[in-house]
Amino acid sequence: MWALDQCITDIPRVRRGDVPLPQEEAIQRIASVTKAFSDPIRLKMVYLLSKQSDLCTCEFEELLDLSQSKVSYHLKILLDAGVIDREIHGSWSHYSLRNPKILEQVHALSQ
Repeated sequence: MWALDQCITDIPRVRRGDVPLPQEEAIQRIASVTKAFSDPIRLKMVYLLSKQSDLCTCEFEELLDLSQSKVSYHLKILLDAGVIDREIHGSWSHYSLRNPKILEQVHALSQ
């Protein structure tokens, strides 16, 4: 039985190194991607890209009824997190999912 004044760390149940953690770089990548999915607008963008693999900024503006600056802001976050890729065609930027199965992984988080 535990004494009420005894911290659980006073009786070690696990020691550092007993439970392997992913490399710090992998942890940071996961944190960046999950942060990118923390906004409903960005989730909608990813959903749209899963249905139509190549969309430009103006199409997001129309589909989501958002200003160009707001669309660009959210696309940059997804781009910086490595969730989407961008191809520039003249003065137009077209976006696609880097991993087409990412939406399945996001859905798995909600279950």
